[in-house]
Amino acid sequence: MNRACIVAAPAIAAFLLAAHAAAPADPSLILDKPQSNYLLGCGGCHGPDGHSNPRLVPDLRNQVGYFLLTEAGREYLVRVPNVAFYTASNEELAAMLNYVVFSIGGVGVPAGAKPYSAAEVARLRKAPLTEVSLIDYRARIVEELIGNYNAPASLREYGTHRYAN
Repeated sequence: MNRACIVAAPAIAAFLLAAHAAAPADPSLILDKPQSNYLLGCGGCHGPDGHSNPRLVPDLRNQVGYFLLTEAGREYLVRVPNVAFYTASNEELAAMLNYVVFSIGGVGVPAGAKPYSAAEVARLRKAPLTEVSLIDYRARIVEELIGNYNAPASLREYGTHRYAN
């Protein structure tokens, strides 16, 4: 490398950094803390927008909100082990759950549904669903939602298919 390159390289780097810093960020690419927590903790399986392969993992988009129709459904969302054991604080987890339910939940969110609070999350996390079949537990809640609250039958999709070849 010649001397001119050695002298010019820091100047070029400084110019590029300044240009990058001055460029306006695309607002659609900026995530808030609840969104980034969702992507880090849940998005790998449930998909970045809540749409997944419902045969393998529950689809959240336009469906997760229905779980707020009952106390058992509301509690289930916090007590799922991957949620209950997520490393976020109670405040951050409540914010993430509210993002999931009220943004991704879409048309499934019942009118007047109340957001999760940090205190509610703290209480429910202490009783994770670690000693039950999550598929069976969820199925009981889903049947109540469909039978008594007119939730869509599509909530049944998860767990009805086993790994077929």
